[in-house]
Amino acid sequence: MNKRWILVLGTFIFISVSSSLNACDVCGCAVSGHQFGILPQFQKHFAGIRYGYRSFKSVHPPLFSTDTEKISREYFHTTDLWGRYVLGSRIQLFGFVPYHHITKTENGTSIIQKGMGDVTLIGLYAIINQLKSENGLWTHHLQAGGGIKLPTGASDYITIENEWIPGIQQGTGTADFMFNANYFLRYNNVGLSTETSWRINSRNTKHDFQYGRRTTSSIRAFYVIHMGEKSLMPSIGTTLEHSALDYHEGADVALSGGYGLYGHVGMDFFSSGFTAGISIQPVISQNIANGNLISGSRVNAQFAVLF
Repeated sequence: MNKRWILVLGTFIFISVSSSLNACDVCGCAVSGHQFGILPQFQKHFAGIRYGYRSFKSVHPPLFSTDTEKISREYFHTTDLWGRYVLGSRIQLFGFVPYHHITKTENGTSIIQKGMGDVTLIGLYAIINQLKSENGLWTHHLQAGGGIKLPTGASDYITIENEWIPGIQQGTGTADFMFNANYFLRYNNVGLSTETSWRINSRNTKHDFQYGRRTTSSIRAFYVIHMGEKSLMPSIGTTLEHSALDYHEGADVALSGGYGLYGHVGMDFFSSGFTAGISIQPVISQNIANGNLISGSRVNAQFAVLF
């Protein structure tokens, strides 16, 4: 075989391998976490619904100088059925059942994926259980625990171009492990809530893909406005999300991982029977997938019945 044919064959193999590795390198939801927010009355069970909106602009770099840069946009609407069961004075069990509506648009063509996602079960233990100071003005509370995300969502969608894109699947196809710690400090009507969560992802053996480990940390300051037996609680803060590199077909995915720093402005309403809230998270700073994935502002809302 002469050198010219070796070069042609080598180029063909390189294109094939590069397409396999890079076709899905950049896609929305590359950085994500799982957090509770400011929880309502610690001693009560609750069941409710919450909604989250995420959007991304993905820049797909050309493989060769003759190629053109491609841009896609991804929109994620997630509605969770979630609840808490209080088991004794210190143990709380949480469950999350998500429903996803995902849209990916590129070159005027849209892919829409919708359906049930991965169910998550988490247990938290109160290390410091609503401890009050002698004068009753200070209260603090520390919880820590973990759980598992089950592979209940579909994860085998293939595009008409015969591509498997991990970022638009309804599930990951893996059982992943969650760890969470949150701390609550309040002085009279002013308080501070901090939370950190970690997600250790397993490998999807069918597609030889593994998301990098996720870390999400947030801090929020709040003020309680009493209205008889009801109360309003405005809050402000930040959330930092970080992801390690993903893994696909024997190598790290170069255009993956990174961080996103988001602001937080929210308002929650509490009564003896239910709670509701909404928050907006504008982007402060980000570097996701080496700048090829650009996150938009986020919106979250929740409603829960206490019993």
